[in-house]
Amino acid sequence: MYSRIKKYITTRFIPARYPTIRYAFSLLFLLAAYSGIAAVVSKDDSYIRIVMPASSIDKNTQFSVDIFAYAATPVNAVDISIAVPKEFVQVLGIDRGESVITLWTQDPYVENDSVILRGGTYRKGFIGEHKIATLNLKATATGKADFLVRDATLLAGDGKGTPIKISSDNVQSSLYIYPQGERPDNITGAATLVILTDINNDGKVTLADISSFMASWYGSGPLRDFNNDGQMTFRDFSIILAVYFKQ
Repeated sequence: MYSRIKKYITTRFIPARYPTIRYAFSLLFLLAAYSGIAAVVSKDDSYIRIVMPASSIDKNTQFSVDIFAYAATPVNAVDISIAVPKEFVQVLGIDRGESVITLWTQDPYVENDSVILRGGTYRKGFIGEHKIATLNLKATATGKADFLVRDATLLAGDGKGTPIKISSDNVQSSLYIYPQGERPDNITGAATLVILTDINNDGKVTLADISSFMASWYGSGPLRDFNNDGQMTFRDFSIILAVYFKQ
């Protein structure tokens, strides 16, 4: 499949009259793209993950959001700050019953608009993905509620407390809150599932969508900003490729 997309990008976007430049650029471009995919889905980096119960809920509904940490190497201490959209939700409590953390430096608490999670484990700690805590919430207003990893530190269980590099830049999870009874799931009539990277809206991500992305890359189309960072970068290209290869 990689060879298919390499051939497609090469033949569609690089003039044939410059064969050396054409193949060199194609190879460099794909290598950079694959590096971007690795940055998105690699299991070699530790990370923090916010798991929502659904993409949308009704106003005045109680719901829970889970916070997970993935440790590529043993971790025995965490210090995590999660930004909570208090204009849309109320924090009812923080459940740590299923947490991998067994020694809490402080009981989990809310400070301004952030939930603070600080604690550790016995011995060398944990490895792999584990739940840190569950936030019990109530939807109090309609709109888009964004939850963000504001700050996160993982410390290695090496006896030295060595900080572990984590891939948590701009980690965010969103939830749409609708007036009661007006969620899209409850609206009668035709409905369409929209895939962000499905540029031509045919229900799947194909080489045609990648072609449209590349046209935008070269300035002949609209901005394709899949990660909402305000710009079009290799990370956006890695996102559309990741969807394409996972289908």
